[in-house]
Amino acid sequence: MTRLNKMINNNEIMLGIFALLLFISFSFASSYFFRLGNLMQLTAQLVELGLLTLAMSASIISGGMDLSIGAMTSLSTVLLAIFMGTMGLNMWVSILLAFLIAMICGALNGFLCGFLKINSMLATLGTQALFTGIGLVISKGVTIQCFREEFFFFGQGRIGGLLPFQTVILILAATLSVLLISNSIWGRRIYLIGSSPEAARFAGINQEWNIMLVYIYSALMSFICAIIVTSRISGGRADVADPLVLQSVSAAVFGGISITGGSGNILGAMIGVIIFTLVSNGMNMMGASQFLQQIIIGSILLAVLIFRYFTKKQ
Repeated sequence: MTRLNKMINNNEIMLGIFALLLFISFSFASSYFFRLGNLMQLTAQLVELGLLTLAMSASIISGGMDLSIGAMTSLSTVLLAIFMGTMGLNMWVSILLAFLIAMICGALNGFLCGFLKINSMLATLGTQALFTGIGLVISKGVTIQCFREEFFFFGQGRIGGLLPFQTVILILAATLSVLLISNSIWGRRIYLIGSSPEAARFAGINQEWNIMLVYIYSALMSFICAIIVTSRISGGRADVADPLVLQSVSAAVFGGISITGGSGNILGAMIGVIIFTLVSNGMNMMGASQFLQQIIIGSILLAVLIFRYFTKKQ
């Protein structure tokens, strides 16, 4: 009985079992779901949400929330498209320039939240509007085309003709994130800051610089997402990643990351992304409408949160 209780209280194990049950159920419900082509497409579908969930998870664990990740991603797609498509710059030079601007955006968020102590939701809500406005101005509100054959591999390429290259990018980014956030001194400091800023202060932790690094990390994940999006759609748009922001919050919380900060881990958040993507893909294979998918995903999220509440209470 004790072993069963431990398994029930292990968030990642329960989410993994739930994901496996969903996978099996959709395999029986649709003859197309278990086909190799769809499985490879499934891994590609979770990449962009996965990268932004990594960005969001770090900020939530630190006790904040980065609402500007969608705007940073969208602005980066516009910059990449302008540098490569409109200006005709070298691909790597374009990536480097857009990367530096993205890091400046992340540093601005970190300065506002870490050094000026502005509430993270308010600060990043403001920078979200700023980044979106800049993207709209320089793109004039239209999609900037970017047709660079060598750049397509990031978002459209396949290794061995099967495995999407962006899936490999997500695996590497998630592995790096686990090492940084769950298994490093910096990660432990972030957890302590998120759970108790006062305790972190007495422990001698430099909260300002550690928070700065959190938002720079968030900008890094957003920029990697921007490379994949720009490659996939062959262009950049100032609002292309906006719908993923609230989805990333939902996936992180669903995966066990506490919205108040200081608890949860990256593995759980990634399983949350997988479950959300499984439901979306499986329902598409069954011909369900987008509205029904929203109802089902919302119901699953609420059911898991209620179950988690009563489990902790016991």
